This record gives sequence, C-alpha cells and structure tokens, in this order.
Amino acid sequence: MMKYFTHTNAGKLKLNFRAKMNLLTTGLIFVLLLLSTFLGNGIMILLIHHGFINAGPPSSQIPLLIQTGIISIIIGTLITLSISHLPLKPLHTLVEAIHQVSTGNYDVKIHLEHPAEFREVSDCFNHMTEELSCTEMLRSDFINNFSHEFKTPIVSVLGFAKLLKSNQLTKDQREEYLDIIIEESRRLSELSTTILDLSRIESLSSLSGQTTFSLSEQIREAILLLEYKWSQKHLKLDLNLEELDILADEALLKQVWINLLDNGIKFSPEFGKLSVSLHTKDGTCIVKVQDHGPGMDQATSDLIFTKFYQGDTSHQSEGNGLGLALVKKIIELHRGTVTVESNTGKGSTFIVVLPL
Repeated sequence: MMKYFTHTNAGKLKLNFRAKMNLLTTGLIFVLLLLSTFLGNGIMILLIHHGFINAGPPSSQIPLLIQTGIISIIIGTLITLSISHLPLKPLHTLVEAIHQVSTGNYDVKIHLEHPAEFREVSDCFNHMTEELSCTEMLRSDFINNFSHEFKTPIVSVLGFAKLLKSNQLTKDQREEYLDIIIEESRRLSELSTTILDLSRIESLSSLSGQTTFSLSEQIREAILLLEYKWSQKHLKLDLNLEELDILADEALLKQVWINLLDNGIKFSPEFGKLSVSLHTKDGTCIVKVQDHGPGMDQATSDLIFTKFYQGDTSHQSEGNGLGLALVKKIIELHRGTVTVESNTGKGSTFIVVLPL
C-alpha cells in the first residue's frame, strides 16, 4: 500500500509547526499580559479619579499596588477564558476527526486554513484517511476473493465425493470424478502454499543470505522447468539474454521468473511466441517477458499486482491471482521495480528492473 509524506518532510513540518505554535503562544501571552495591565491600571486611575480609592502618600502605595495587581489578575483571567479557545479550535477539530477515524470512519475530512502549517496538517490528514479507506477496501476484497478461491474447490471436492458413494456410476464416471477431486485438491494445495509464501515474504523487511550467481543461467533454468507447459502449446521462444552475474536472493528471484514465464505461457495462443530478454543499462539489469496474447486494458493493468486480482473475472483460467503479487513483493525487497505494458489484442510485456 503508499506513503503519506517522507520522513524529511515530516520532520520539517514538525519543527515548523512547533516553532509557529511556540511563537503564537508567546505572542498571545504577551498580548494578554499587556492588555490586562493596561486595563487594570486604567480602572485604578478611574477609581482614584472618582474618589473610590484614596491614593494616599507615597509611603502607603503598597496596598494600592496590591489592589492594582488583583484587578489585573481578574481582568487577565476573564480575557483568557474568553479568547483562549480561538487558537485551540483547530486542535479540537483535529482531535475530533482522529476520534472518528479510530471508530472506523475513514470518510472524515478536515479543512484547517490558518496558519499555513495547519493547512499542511489538514492535507496530510485527508490524504491519510483516503489511503486508509483504500486499504480497508482492499482488505474487504482480499477476504471476499480469499473465501471464493478456497470455497470453490472445497465445494467441488465435497460434491464429487458424495457422487462417488453412488453404486450406479460407471467406471468412466468414477475415473472422471476422481480426476476432478485430485485436480481440485492440487489447486487447494498450491493455493495454500502460495499464500504461505506470500505471507512469509511480506513479513520480510530486508534480505539475508544473498549470493552472487548467473542471472541469465537462472532464467534459462526457469524456462526448462516450464518446458512441459510451453511445448504443449507449441510456443516459439525468442531468447536474448546477456550473460551477467547479480548479487541477490537466488531462491526468491527464481520464483519471480517462474511466475512471469508461467503467466506469459498461460496467456499465449497456441503456436504463438514468447520473448524473454535480459540486458544492462545505467547500473541496472532489465528483464522483459513478452507474450502475444489478448493483452489487458488500462484498468486491468493498474490492478494486476493486487492480491487475488484476476483479469479473467469469470475465474475460468487457471490461477489464483497471487503470483504477480508475490513477484512485486520480491522485486521490492531487492530494491527494484516491476511494471507491465499492455494493450488489448497486442499482448503484454512485464518489465523487471533490478540494481546491479
């Protein structure tokens, strides 16, 4: 999921905000003291002028000063109680909005205008709630898709297992039902394994155990592992691999190439072509896997790396929508990027960029 703002910007915002608040508080206190002193002295002058208070000789001025101080304190307290809520009003608004977010309301927005730092706080808060709302939507979609992907094969296995109890089935029917149960069980097993792999990889914040190995050789090995699939579709392979070594997690990167190649094979037409290239540029290595299948529209391309998302909304094609999410996480752990270029009817090209 996305960054609200960088640590540097957050630090600058915090310092600027603190400085402005300190200056505002100091200025407010100074104005209140000045105002209460002037008003207190003015009231004392009026009281003396009208004879309500006797100023007396200089030697007896202490009671007069005490009276002046008391009047100034009373006036300052009244002024403070009257206007102190004004500078704190934006903070009250922010606190109230935070309380609403804590209850699960991610649609709340705030619009603070002054000072400028409050506007920046307002923008960051609103951006945060938008991201939280998107995250909640993705979480809900994840649960729905997860339930669908698991429920479908389980229901299928249960249904055909019940049918096998019938004594009226022919041998061919039994064989067909058993094959379906085996296939659905395999699908469940692969789904469970992929979810465990994805969960394990997502828990990683950095890579350990990296080694230097031949990246071109690893890609060729991945192609050989999938020989059965691409040979069954009679695909022509177009390989253009520059020989180079890379420092990375060998096991994790192997999963990347297998997933991308398997995806390309799945969407390639029979007797089609699958192109794989590897070259270096500006201190990076670039791997491209291009198929000549149906391609994707822009909306599908934008969501293709989301967990459980499948371009085939009918779920008729093999897959569970986790492979590309796994690819994206592994590449990010290697400080690289993975993108897709696709047009409907013209195939798709997955581009992986890794630092050397």
